[in-house]
Amino acid sequence: MTVAICHYIQFKRTDGSAVDGYAFQNFFIGQTKLRNDRNYIFAPFATSTGAGTKGGDRSDAALVAPVYPLTASLFVEACQQRWLLEIISVLLDPETYDEVMTITSETWMCAKPELDVERAVLRLSSPLDAVDGQVPRRVVSSALVGSVPTTGALTTR
Repeated sequence: MTVAICHYIQFKRTDGSAVDGYAFQNFFIGQTKLRNDRNYIFAPFATSTGAGTKGGDRSDAALVAPVYPLTASLFVEACQQRWLLEIISVLLDPETYDEVMTITSETWMCAKPELDVERAVLRLSSPLDAVDGQVPRRVVSSALVGSVPTTGALTTR
């Protein structure tokens, strides 16, 4: 069975607005693809979105790319500016390369650049990770959600 998957990534500010010029796709070599009124240029990258974590918490992910001065600068700036990274995984028809369906759409916080002689890695964390993200900016309270449990015990009826 042949499978074709394309990843679209878009850097965003914390308010959710797109950072212009920073939308990429990793399948159509040398091409710019239009998706949802946004142009995604080709860039060689891979994503790891934490699907293999033992606890299933998916609080850690990574974007990996070749080491270029532009890549290093982008990864450092993304972390300094506390940008978010939207990753959309799309299933393509392996014969026509037409989009069949969206597999996942995830938003991660740019947490830490890691650079060496072989690759550039942008460590990503959950936007809800209170340790890496210096959050919460909001906390769960009865004013926001109504009754809040006072114990960790749950019962079913």
